[in-house]
Amino acid sequence: MLRIAVLLMVVGSVCFGQFDPEGAHVNLYFPHLADGGTVAQQWQTSFVFVNPHPSLTAHVALGTYGDSGQPLSLNLGYGASVQSFTIPPQGSKTLRSAIASATTITGYALAASDLPLQGTVLFRAIANGVPQVEVSAAATLPSPYYYSPATRDLGVALVNIYSVNKSFQISAVAANGTSVGSATVSLGPLAHKSFNLPQLIPSLPASFSGSIQISPTSNLTDQFLAWTLNSDRSLIATLPPGRLAWPISHYDRISLVYRKLLAAAPTTLAGLGITGASLIDFATVTLAINSDAVINAFARPSGVVQINLALSQLISDSPSELAFAVGHELGHIVQFQRGKTTLLPNAEQDADMFGMLLMLSAGFDPYAGAGTLAKLSMVAGQAGLLAAAFDDLVDPHGSFNTRIDLMYNILALACAQPVASGACGQYRSLIHPNFPVTTPLSLPSSGEPLDPLRSTR
Repeated sequence: MLRIAVLLMVVGSVCFGQFDPEGAHVNLYFPHLADGGTVAQQWQTSFVFVNPHPSLTAHVALGTYGDSGQPLSLNLGYGASVQSFTIPPQGSKTLRSAIASATTITGYALAASDLPLQGTVLFRAIANGVPQVEVSAAATLPSPYYYSPATRDLGVALVNIYSVNKSFQISAVAANGTSVGSATVSLGPLAHKSFNLPQLIPSLPASFSGSIQISPTSNLTDQFLAWTLNSDRSLIATLPPGRLAWPISHYDRISLVYRKLLAAAPTTLAGLGITGASLIDFATVTLAINSDAVINAFARPSGVVQINLALSQLISDSPSELAFAVGHELGHIVQFQRGKTTLLPNAEQDADMFGMLLMLSAGFDPYAGAGTLAKLSMVAGQAGLLAAAFDDLVDPHGSFNTRIDLMYNILALACAQPVASGACGQYRSLIHPNFPVTTPLSLPSSGEPLDPLRSTR
């Protein structure tokens, strides 16, 4: 237990640096880009990335694609369709298009990073060499629906993220909630289309003001990328993101959690004094996201960690619960590499404990491990939902409740150590200020938050 307490002390000094700004992600999607044009009207696109991590360098690849979905060699300083670069801890990187085309080129961009980044795209309109306006939009994620305020001349960008043809419906809704028109946009594989609303729904009155809704036309689970730009009397302005907060893109959620845990692994392993194991790169561990319609996750001695989309969907409301599941499998990878367990003699309990400490180091809530196991226990008795040998266990159901109790007890014991009390106190004051004082990682609240409706009750 002493080395667990030492790890918590180390984690306490760095865990707050693992909490990411809202919207930071390892997969960043930019549904629109524009470059070039006549001298009278030119566009320039800039991509700005910020690495909020206090100590690790981010490795990033940015790919640009044309309206057809094919790679686009947009000149961002390197003249290639894929730009690879690094961003130092708490540093930033800006890539700006060179306005190299005599006609306006449009498309979209995708970036992938090994650390969560803030990503922003800037669009600058230039007339006769003089910048007129610049608008920005944050990187986004795929969604099955999109909502946006709208006027008649609303600008819309849409991307089909699939390698087959897809169609999407755009519906215009008046301010009183009634539908005033709709149309269908068909997109080829990975294709992009940008337009102003009258081009799609020419019957809209000039005075239209309301909203639009974008949705798939056939499979309601199809996702897409979208972005809107307000246009009113020659004035343009950005609009708030319109994708749904939930349901989420599970592929992107799994990728985010996995990358954050890998980034925290060196600190965790060092804090525990574990040698003979490494989780830092593709050479030692590989993520496999599987679409089999069964709830399962497992690790292999070869370094493969498989997470089924069905498991993510079971715990889709909680990144921390997913982090525990992924961290548990990474614990098995460490066991395979060392040929023995790390903290406890029982392999499953040991992987639970390692996963809990790893997620704490990565900025996730270790209490979520109990939620993961409870949800797995809930579906264990339903035929066809949980894999018969979930995580390669012959009888997974029989161990869930025991493992929940064990995690709580070890967490309480670790936080009771004097060397770890400061770290636990620091964490609980931010994450669990209203928990009972007898629970680990908790502290009495310093007061009630402001209630904006208090005076009206």
